[in-house]
Amino acid sequence: MAEKKTAEKKPVKMSDEDLKFFEDMLIEKRRQIVTAQTDFDKTETFKNQAQAGEGGESNSADLATDYNALETNFSLAAREGKYLVYLEEALKRIKKGTFGVCKVCGELIPKARLIAVPTATKCVNCKEETKRKEKEDSRLEMARMLAEAQRREMQKKAAGK
Repeated sequence: MAEKKTAEKKPVKMSDEDLKFFEDMLIEKRRQIVTAQTDFDKTETFKNQAQAGEGGESNSADLATDYNALETNFSLAAREGKYLVYLEEALKRIKKGTFGVCKVCGELIPKARLIAVPTATKCVNCKEETKRKEKEDSRLEMARMLAEAQRREMQKKAAGK
C-alpha cells in the first residue's frame, strides 16, 4: 500500500512586494487625512462660531446653519480619527506579516478588496457571513424584546382583573 504524504500547510502570507505596495498606500492615506485635519484646524470655522455667539449680527437662521456645519465637521473629524486607528492597525499587521490574511478563515484576502478597503480584516465571504449573523442576531433580539413586552402587558392585564 502506498503511503500518503501529508503535505504540511504552508502559512498564508502576502508577498513582500504586495506588503510594500499596501504599506505605501496606507501611509499615503494616513498622510492625506492628517494633512486634511491640519488644514481644517487652520480654518476660521471655530473663530466664526465663537464670534457668532458673542453677539455678532448673525440671525437665528445663520446660527442654525453654522451649528449644523460645525456638527457635520465634528462628525467627519471623528470618523476620520477612527479611520486613522484602522490605518495604524493595518500598518501593524503589515509589520507582523499578517496583513491581507482573513482573520476568520485564514485565507488571503483578494487584492482587489484590499485596494478598495485597505483596512479590511476579513475576506468578502467571511464579512458577508458576519453581517448575516449580526442581522439574524438583531432579529432574534428584537423578537425577544417584543415577546417580553407582550408578556409584561399580559401580566398587567391579569393583575388588573
